[in-house]
Amino acid sequence: MNDLISYLLNYAFDHGISYSLVYEDPDYPSAAFPEKRFIVINMNCKNPKELPFIIGHEIGHIMNGDDGLQFYCDTVSTSVEHHADLKSLKVIFDYAALQYDSFNEPIQFMQQYGIPYRMLNDTAKLFRDNDDLFF
Repeated sequence: MNDLISYLLNYAFDHGISYSLVYEDPDYPSAAFPEKRFIVINMNCKNPKELPFIIGHEIGHIMNGDDGLQFYCDTVSTSVEHHADLKSLKVIFDYAALQYDSFNEPIQFMQQYGIPYRMLNDTAKLFRDNDDLFF
């Protein structure tokens, strides 16, 4: 997981996104400040396995050009939040492909990379669209 976190933070840096890593109460959400191209990541999140996905999600808000302060929430799914989730899924998927990780099915991939269950349909679609990478 540390390699993936480093990859994501380098990805952010390479795309002009700065970040601050904080260690707050687990209920303190990570956030994106799109206008400043800046993200704050709570490294002490409730579900540590989901941390890479959270980082990718906050990067997604910046890359998608979202407006206003955006907080990570694992239960609310608006269109803006879903698109940030999709960006995170795609960046992590691309990382897995670079690592030559092979998975037989989406759930195995999701478990390995801490992708939340709400992303099952999107992950399955991503696998269908890219079946030549993993099979």
